[in-house]
Amino acid sequence: MLKYTKGGRSLNKILTETEERSVVDLTKELIKRPSSVWDDESVYRYVYDYLKERGFEVQKGNSAEYAFEPDTRYFNVIAKKGNGKGPKVLLNGHLDTVSPKGEWYYPKYDAKEIDGKIFGLGAADMKAGCAVAIQTFETIVDRFSELNGELFLSLVYGEESPHSFGSDELLRQFDFSDYDLIIVTEPSPELSKDVYCLKHQKMVKNPKFPVVVIGAEGRELFELKFHGKNTHASHPKRGINALQDAARVITDLINFNKFTDIKTGRGDYVVLNIEGGDESFTVPGYCRVAINRQLGIGETVEGVEREIKQIIKSLNLKSKVVIDKKYSPSEDVEYRPYLFENCSYIDELIKIINRGKKKKKKCQYISSSIGDFNLFGVRTKVPTLVFGPGGGNIHSANEYVNRQDIVDSTEYLTRLLMSIYGTEKTGGEENGMR
Repeated sequence: MLKYTKGGRSLNKILTETEERSVVDLTKELIKRPSSVWDDESVYRYVYDYLKERGFEVQKGNSAEYAFEPDTRYFNVIAKKGNGKGPKVLLNGHLDTVSPKGEWYYPKYDAKEIDGKIFGLGAADMKAGCAVAIQTFETIVDRFSELNGELFLSLVYGEESPHSFGSDELLRQFDFSDYDLIIVTEPSPELSKDVYCLKHQKMVKNPKFPVVVIGAEGRELFELKFHGKNTHASHPKRGINALQDAARVITDLINFNKFTDIKTGRGDYVVLNIEGGDESFTVPGYCRVAINRQLGIGETVEGVEREIKQIIKSLNLKSKVVIDKKYSPSEDVEYRPYLFENCSYIDELIKIINRGKKKKKKCQYISSSIGDFNLFGVRTKVPTLVFGPGGGNIHSANEYVNRQDIVDSTEYLTRLLMSIYGTEKTGGEENGMR
């Protein structure tokens, strides 16, 4: 939490009280508009109108021309400001949520606030982050009569769908390869549980806000198809039990611990689905296993495929095993790992976070989560920062975001962009900070 002076606000606060209230109120308004794949486009229309009413030139993404799979229901909301003659920064967030899960004892769409927590579906992932991105954009534009550079705001659809089609559309429509920084305002504390810290070169269980994420694992989905031989279950030796062979492979995959010299650790195997056999008294001759394999920094799909083949070969199975990569519509929407260890703007954010603190936060994390940030980091090759407010219970019942984290995220990012774009104004007054 940012510090305040006794009896009032600190003189070096950037946000006004009105701006702090605005970003919290906007978070609540976004939560109140359901936006899973089963819902309508009302949240996108609301954000479009919100920005337009504040005088910004807003546009809808061109789904018909650029989307891999055009969806007439939803659209990206886009606004940008600046003369292009200086640093270029993209602020990104996704407005969609997962579908409701579990038993909620707080209303999913009421944005109820209790003890500094705001509850609701998508509160942390990531209606609050979208509000932070919007308020940061608005605050920066308000502070500069002319913005030397470009600040691009994008609120996209489809991140919670399998292939991030909203951000894929954005990347097809606009070229960000000459940008200096991409900021994705996902809930970085929630994306950084049990992850690797580059600065301390160790795993960290539960980092606390503020959390800086400068890289992310990727993933690949595989299907292992086991072809055995059916026979009557009274005579199992006459057949080849595909399920039993699959069980042996699964056990070895989960316990596999070779190749651990990779700096940030190996990605994990997760069994997603098993299909095979039936209720008859028959040795199952076929089994299909769906597996997710996280890709650590430096790992490749080809290397993982070789690893799986080595494991299967070592078991001397009787079943024939076919390894297939699960279908993706395009290589562009594959989630591949990325890392940006050297970026002066990210270093500046860490300085801002540590300003005035005796105990300095130096951690820079690699997230084990995947998302739109993978597409940005890999396809643009522009330093991609994940930074946003923390909360809890994402993708489950009674999701919440911490109110103070919303305000502080906006404060930190506003300070960063003030530093990037030049002389800042605090509460309407020049403050002269670089």
